[in-house]
Amino acid sequence: MTLITEYGAPRYCEDRSGPHTGYHTPPPPELFTVGWLSRDGNQIAITADGRTALNDYRRRRDAADALPYTLTRNPLRAELHRSHEPIRRLHHAATGEEIKPGDTVTDPSGHQATYLGPTMRSDDSGATWTPAFNARVTYPDHGTWLYPPAALDAVYDQEPALPGPAAP
Repeated sequence: MTLITEYGAPRYCEDRSGPHTGYHTPPPPELFTVGWLSRDGNQIAITADGRTALNDYRRRRDAADALPYTLTRNPLRAELHRSHEPIRRLHHAATGEEIKPGDTVTDPSGHQATYLGPTMRSDDSGATWTPAFNARVTYPDHGTWLYPPAALDAVYDQEPALPGPAAP
């Protein structure tokens, strides 16, 4: 890689190692200080210590990528819960009456909001979704908000309920 300077200051690097020239920002000076890069005139090369550090980083990155992860569907989307997906049933804490998506609830400040359904998560890259903990509500003038069920004077069932049969 060639370092291009202008008036003695590093401006950019040219990489002509492939069929096309690549242009990059110059590396931070700390990489030279710790001995990971070396400079011979305008040529920049990675040192043996730099190659070892890069390989260590790649091993750590690959190990982190291999860990299981959970996706969360955008919790602030202003759409009702999808009827073909499992749902955690929300019940009014005092009466036990079920609160369904589309019903009006009272928020902690006493304002009326529309219950949209629970937040949703996926452990298989979005192939299947399961209900999570927070309740999504929407206000006509303030958009979508998330609340723990207790803030809405409500509780969720312990286990998610599977969707019912499809309507004809």
